Amino acid sequence: MADVPADFPAVTAVARERRRELLRRWWRSQGHQRNLRYWLFFRGLPVLSALVVLYVVTGFVVGWRDAYDVSLGIESPAETSAPVLAWFLSVAGWLVMPGVAGAVAGYVVSDSIGSRRSRSLTDSFPQINKDDLREILRELDDE
Repeated sequence: MADVPADFPAVTAVARERRRELLRRWWRSQGHQRNLRYWLFFRGLPVLSALVVLYVVTGFVVGWRDAYDVSLGIESPAETSAPVLAWFLSVAGWLVMPGVAGAVAGYVVSDSIGSRRSRSLTDSFPQINKDDLREILRELDDE
């Protein structure tokens, strides 16, 4: 304590946040992420996790090769040893995987376009009222 000036206030107890409060603050701060990162974390990751769980369960039940073939649509789900489970994997393979890939591509493209746009579309394409449009059409008709 010799290095600390005499008029410096002494801190007797350090306030520590509990883990629950830290987790809560971290969770709430995730809403401030950019579009793609937010979507991947809060929408994409849970969907992909459910797909992985379905794939692993189906792989243990019907076999890994059959699960792979069913998820890509190479093999019919009805030809497996557990067709109900294989149908869920087949539908997920046809709907979820392309949907997630398309959503990520859409976010990347829209973010790229949005960051390059220097002026708004209304500035680029101003609205024309009806009177101005009639005047333009009259001028074109006179020519």
